Amino acid sequence: MWSEWWNRFLASDPALRRLRTAARVTLSVALSLVVVLPLLAWWGQPLPLAMLAAVVAINSSLGINDPDRRQQKITNLLMPLPAVLALLLSILTSPWPLPHSLLFLVVIFTATYIRRFGPRFFPLGMVAFMGYFFAMFLRPQLPQLPALIAAAVVGALAAFAMRFLVLRDDPEGVLERGRHTLRAQVHGLLHAARDVAEHPDSTQRRRELHNRSVRLNETSLMLENTVGQLDDLDEAGRELLRQRILDVELAAENLLTPLMRLVDHPSGGATVPHAITALLAVLNTEPREVREATRLVAEGIEQQGSVEIAMAVRRLGVGLAELADATGELGGERREEAPPEPAGEPEPAEDDETGLRRPELRMAIQVTCATALAIMLGQLVSPNRWYWAVITAFVVFISTNSRGELLVRAWQRTAGTMLGVVAGILVAAQISGNTPAEIAMILTCVFLGFYFAGYSYAVMTFFITALLGALYGMLGTFDEAVLETRLWETAVGAAAGVLAAVFVLPTRTRFLVRTNIQDFLLTLRDFLRGTGTEISEHGTVAGLQESMRDLDDGLQRVITSAKPLTSYRLRSRRSQVQRSVAMLSGCAYYVRNLAVALSSTVDMVDEDTRNRLAELLWALADAVESLTDEAQVSFEAALASAHRTADALHDIAESLTDGPTSLHRTIRWLDRTTQVVEDLARELPAATPEKQPAA
Repeated sequence: MWSEWWNRFLASDPALRRLRTAARVTLSVALSLVVVLPLLAWWGQPLPLAMLAAVVAINSSLGINDPDRRQQKITNLLMPLPAVLALLLSILTSPWPLPHSLLFLVVIFTATYIRRFGPRFFPLGMVAFMGYFFAMFLRPQLPQLPALIAAAVVGALAAFAMRFLVLRDDPEGVLERGRHTLRAQVHGLLHAARDVAEHPDSTQRRRELHNRSVRLNETSLMLENTVGQLDDLDEAGRELLRQRILDVELAAENLLTPLMRLVDHPSGGATVPHAITALLAVLNTEPREVREATRLVAEGIEQQGSVEIAMAVRRLGVGLAELADATGELGGERREEAPPEPAGEPEPAEDDETGLRRPELRMAIQVTCATALAIMLGQLVSPNRWYWAVITAFVVFISTNSRGELLVRAWQRTAGTMLGVVAGILVAAQISGNTPAEIAMILTCVFLGFYFAGYSYAVMTFFITALLGALYGMLGTFDEAVLETRLWETAVGAAAGVLAAVFVLPTRTRFLVRTNIQDFLLTLRDFLRGTGTEISEHGTVAGLQESMRDLDDGLQRVITSAKPLTSYRLRSRRSQVQRSVAMLSGCAYYVRNLAVALSSTVDMVDEDTRNRLAELLWALADAVESLTDEAQVSFEAALASAHRTADALHDIAESLTDGPTSLHRTIRWLDRTTQVVEDLARELPAATPEKQPAA
């Protein structure tokens, strides 16, 4: 029972990233307060100024996302500068309300727009906004600026210590924890399959099975990206690890196919729960014993007549054992890190989008309009606390790319605040005046808030609002009316954000989904066409992992952008999007299997067969392209060519007398890819081929 719950916990938090992030944020805040509070007391400065250290520590722990460790360190050390500059501007203009508010809008616009210059500027802009907001919250005076500078520096250094010294993210550790997470994901997938077998008519359990499969793919993708950071391995070693991770993912997913086929068969579903229970017991053994134990389970299943399931079980056991062997070789004494790359900022990528087509400019205008409206409406609710409306209008735009995402985020923030106000009132009433209990409550809320940040924005908002109850009590300003005002200001800010998203340069969710689907299809086209060209010209295929990661990245973008339509809409309005997403997920799954099968097939067949494989891949690429705006030929013509070549390959495969070979497996995955492309053509409107220019 305990191991099952532990597996569920691991599966919900790949490589324990959320847990480590929450711990890092909480310890950074605690360390900064431990240093700053005695310093302020010695200095004779108000203790609430320590909040700036906590704000900088939180932003430094969460927002920094530079591509390499050296650039992350530089960004971390730069964090106090924009915070202090924004503080100074706010303090200097505070006597004049109108310029003070207008300058706040300038800061907001600048903090949002500078994200276009690279990942470093996202956290710098965010901490600048928080610096200006902090000055409105505590209203510091100019003589207190040195103490504020010291607090900002301490907060940045505390985050630096936790991120790079105490809880550093070494790739070897992430990979080892990720391997355990991958096993836990397989456990979860099998549990979900057993639930479906026991309740075959349950739509909810089948949906959970699909969600488990998606999470398995997300974990696999995260681990494959982590492999690229292993400086101790050469490229061949990295490719081997990536292949092992992919083997486990495909083995688990391929096991589902015969299991679900047996579940849906009128006479065979009753044997599935017993087979899965035996397999789950095996997977709880030591990794080195999995291979032999799964072999014994497979033999038992094969004796019952389920040969296909037995073969899938064997592949899963081999995949898990080989992944354990590969990651186990990374243990032991750690080698010296590779020397850093030469200093210098990465060159920004060329961007064809200009003016209002640039997403950063569009968002900056939207955010500025939303916050301006929040200032006006917020002052009607409370002339002294309208900044809560502004921060809501600002943060609901963070990491949102469409109108639907913002609507969901605004609702979640309002709901979380509503419940958090109730909790904050109850908590503050119990611990008000007990400083140790208030500090413990604040740190607990910080940990829980940021642990659930990646899981539910509403839950995070709940804990942050509850935290404010303890914070106001600690500052001696607690009043139920204060938290009630925060609730109303949050609702006003959310409404302002929604109005700006709807009426100011809106990005419709369906438009974003269509754009991401087209990007996915173009990536698939490039994979098919490039693989066909490589087979034709070199007689081999290599380096397919990079293309598969691009395809999986594209799929994740489609799934993420479609969530507002698939999770928060009436069933009748979301069915089409759900079907499209399901088809794309199936397409990515078939292509991942195709990539594995092709690697061995092209080395074993003759030149004529290789050429036919290349022709079929090219025809499929043309068919996929015909579903995009870059169509060159009609879908019907491309598909007819694909079917002709596929028929010839089937004739070749039928002439082989050796039984199932890698060519048979490749043809099977090509057939399934062709079928899902046909299904997509019925679901998505085909584009009109571009007219060729006259000679």
